[in-house]
Amino acid sequence: MIHLTDVGKDFGGPLARLRRERVRALDGVSLHVPAGTAVGLVGPNGAGKSTVIKLLLGYLHPSRGGVEVGGMLPRDYVERHGVSYVPDRVTLPPWWTVRGALRTFAALAEVDDWEERVEREMARMELNEVAHRRVRALSKGNLQRLALAQALLADRKVMVLDEPTDGLDPEWVARVREVLAGWRAADPERVLVFASHDLDEVERVADQVVVLRAGRVHEVLATAGEGPVPSWTLVVEGTESARLVEKAFPGALPLTGEAHAFRVEAGSARDVSRRVQTLLERGGVVRALTPGGGSLRERYRAMGARRRGPA
Repeated sequence: MIHLTDVGKDFGGPLARLRRERVRALDGVSLHVPAGTAVGLVGPNGAGKSTVIKLLLGYLHPSRGGVEVGGMLPRDYVERHGVSYVPDRVTLPPWWTVRGALRTFAALAEVDDWEERVEREMARMELNEVAHRRVRALSKGNLQRLALAQALLADRKVMVLDEPTDGLDPEWVARVREVLAGWRAADPERVLVFASHDLDEVERVADQVVVLRAGRVHEVLATAGEGPVPSWTLVVEGTESARLVEKAFPGALPLTGEAHAFRVEAGSARDVSRRVQTLLERGGVVRALTPGGGSLRERYRAMGARRRGPA
């Protein structure tokens, strides 16, 4: 559904290029998001998350490489099929009312049954009590719920969210999670792309997590959608076997306190069996393999420690 192929994005004009002051926001990013997938974009500020989103929406064009959505250039796809979108900063005309804003968005999206849709989404996001309130008088939480309501007005195949739960209290964070699950369940081919710093929420919502660092894809992680990333503790025999672990389990994290022990990731028992078989076929010797926890938050911290190296 979504393909990014060796995408680079630079900012700065010809003069900046001559002065070698151009900012490289993305560098060689490749990503495939199949239909029916929810993918989370995580990483530190400046990693390139918002740039990826702007490329998907057609707001920006890549400096190098290619971006496709549904087999089309992003802007062409948006104009033909539309994309549901919530930006990281919700900015609306301050004199609009809540109901008026949703009616305007419904008209722009050419929603047929717009009156019914507007009332349905206002009820879903519990906005009826502030229906006549102007945007400038809304709390941050209500403004965020209004933005989410407009994203749900039209039936779209693709939804792109940038920090969708920013400003929401824990109860509404959980409610939004349920709403997004229902949106996906209504059409198994729908694709959800969202950027967030809330790693716990990303782990609950996403099927896969793309970790960006300095404009590059640092790692792509599979999640269980409702729990921690499946991980195992693997202990092998000897230095040669330890050298082979990375071949079978990319991203294996060496553990302290035991020689040749690693935390490894695998999507299922079948997957871990296949990877162990690969290790054995290459000549590795396995001493022990035990299931172990490891949340996305822990994994993310471990990747940061591995990137920095030993103290």
